[in-house]
Order: sequence, then structure tokens, then C-alpha cells
Amino acid sequence: MKNIQIILNSILSKDIFEYVLVDKSLKIVETSQGLDKYLDRVPKRDDDLLKFCPELFGVEKEINKIFSNKSMLYVLESVHKKEYYVNLSVEHYDENMVLILLHNITDTTLSQQKLLQYSNESILLNNTLQKILDSQNAILFVTHNNEISYTNDQFMKYFSVKKMMDLKRKNLKIYTYLDETLENYDALFERVNSKEEYITIEKDTFILKATWIESTHKLFTLTKVTRLSDDMLKDSLTGVYKKTYFDKRIQKIIRHQEDAIVVVIDLDDFKAVNDTYGHQAGDDVLREFTALIQENIRSDDVLARWGGEEFLLLLQHTSVENALKKVEAMRKLIAEHTFSHIGRLTASFGLASKEKNDDMHTLLQRADKALYEAKKSGKNCIKFKKV
Repeated sequence: MKNIQIILNSILSKDIFEYVLVDKSLKIVETSQGLDKYLDRVPKRDDDLLKFCPELFGVEKEINKIFSNKSMLYVLESVHKKEYYVNLSVEHYDENMVLILLHNITDTTLSQQKLLQYSNESILLNNTLQKILDSQNAILFVTHNNEISYTNDQFMKYFSVKKMMDLKRKNLKIYTYLDETLENYDALFERVNSKEEYITIEKDTFILKATWIESTHKLFTLTKVTRLSDDMLKDSLTGVYKKTYFDKRIQKIIRHQEDAIVVVIDLDDFKAVNDTYGHQAGDDVLREFTALIQENIRSDDVLARWGGEEFLLLLQHTSVENALKKVEAMRKLIAEHTFSHIGRLTASFGLASKEKNDDMHTLLQRADKALYEAKKSGKNCIKFKKV
């Protein structure tokens, strides 16, 4: 492996390139030393490539063809990694490995983006900008004064729009797909800027990113993914879903006017567990607690971690009466369980059912108020909050 390192480092001596070598199972074999400037954590040998390059989700078949075809090449342009833009290319290395090159094009990309501030002054600049946008693989759109002012071809094709003037007539509000309470594209930008969000549009899931173009325009990028790994969807400590996934399920229920019960669960006096037994014991209790709940819910129920010792449970296709019975059985089960390290522990529960005029926030807020009432009533109990 030292030979590979020496050869690659000599080929890629300029700091505008970094590389990753992966095997046929898309496990990492080797990386260059400067990869940390693009990633929050440098991958190690045998790590899953897709955890570090989620942009490659959905193209595994294309990558697999490259192992046996020296002439094949797969390229993603202008991928945003931390504060950098890179062209990401996958090419043949040998029959057992492919080489992934990350080419730093930040200076070029930012220079191209600067054209936008002058775009209203020149038809030539408008055309140049359009060519830049159309060359990207992702769906791109630019907003100015809370309206979409530019899109690329991929955007127009996906949303079945032929001309920019048709956007207003179609009343396309992409921000509502992420959160129905968002009122405009500025609010969407505040939510997404400097981080990634997963957004579902119809049956497709996208990675949504946003960045400033000068101080007047905002660039949004939608990169389609065909599947999401458990690491992206689930809490690393407990293995239950993250709240972002729970929110998506709630929004879908509201969109389709389906019945559902939301339960907010909080472990009573959990701070004392950490203070008395230590945070490691507290982590073990959280894992044991979530395992206990998951063993006693249906496969289509959704358990998610809200934060700390607070959890969310989504119950569909059930009545309030049945949900109360189910949660009461759960409360008793927890109270009678002997937890490792600490012994007995109780939990409080707040329930709310989805009503016709609910949005995600009003529904969660009502369940949270019910939990607050359960805490005020002495803990280790259940409260249901009506409208």
C-alpha cells in the first residue's frame, strides 16, 4: 500500500486535488492527507464511502461498472464540501479499486457566482449564468427578493415548467415541502444555510443546501438520493430515529389528512441519574429505555429522540382510547423494569391527537403541554391534551 501512496501523492502533488481509494464494497482503502479540509472527520480504512460522500448515493451501479471499464468516468460538478466547492470524479484504478478525486474549484465557482450581482445589466451575463447552472447535475435555483429568479434545466424538467413566467402561475413553493409553516424562501434559507437538510418532494428525497451569492441572491441546491443510510436517519446513541425524520412523517400525515397520535415521553429525574452514576451509566439507561419501548410497539409506529432524555412516539391507525391503553401499559412496563446500574426509573407521557387544522408545530406543542401537565401532576403518569 505504501507504493500506492507514493505514486498517488506524486501524481496529485498540487493541493487542489485530494483522493480516496475504495474497493468493490465501497469501503475506503486509502485517502490523501489533506482530505480533512473537505470533511468533518477524516475517513479510516474500511469506513463506508457513502457516509463521507452522500452525493454518490444512487450511483453505486455506475461506480461498480468502473471497476471493469478503464474508459468509464463518473463526475459530479460543484459539490459543496464545508466551505469549498469541488468537482468529484470517480475513475478506474485497477480491477479491485476505483479512484475518487476531489478537485478544488472554489475560486472558479465563486468567481462565476459573482456574475449574478451584475446579471440585470447584461444579457450576456444572464446567458453565462444560465450556462453555469445548466452544467450542474443537481437541481439548482436562485432566489432574489423572495422569488425564484434563475433555475437550471434540471429544475425546469423536474417541476415540468417550460418558462420562468410559468413559475408564478404554478404557485410552486418549494419551502413548503421542507416545512409547511415556512412562509418564504428567506425563511428556507435561514433554516438551511451552512448545513444540509433532507427534503421529500413527492416520492423523491433530496439533500437541500443553500449558500449566499454575493449579498443579494441565494443559491439552493437539490441533490437527489435514492436511499438514506441509518447513520443519517438515526440517533447515534440510542439507534432510534432522529427528530428530522419524525418531522417528515408528521408532515406527510398532515399533508394527506391522516389520523395519528403523537406521544412525548420524558424520563423522570434523569439528571439525577447522570449526577449520581455518571454519563456513561446515563447513556446505558437511554439505550435500555429505547430498546424496551421498541420491543413493545408496532412495526409502523415511529420512535424518535427529541433531545436529551425526551422522546417522540408516533402512533397511526389507532383511536385515542386504544393509544391511551397502549401508553399506560408502556408506563407500567417502564416503572416495573429494573435498569442496569440504577434500578428503577419512571417516565411521564403527554399525548395529542391530530386535528383537522393542525400543523406539525401545533400538534407537537399540544403533546408537549400534555407532558408538562403530567410532570406537574407528580410524574410517572399520562396526560392527554385536547384542542
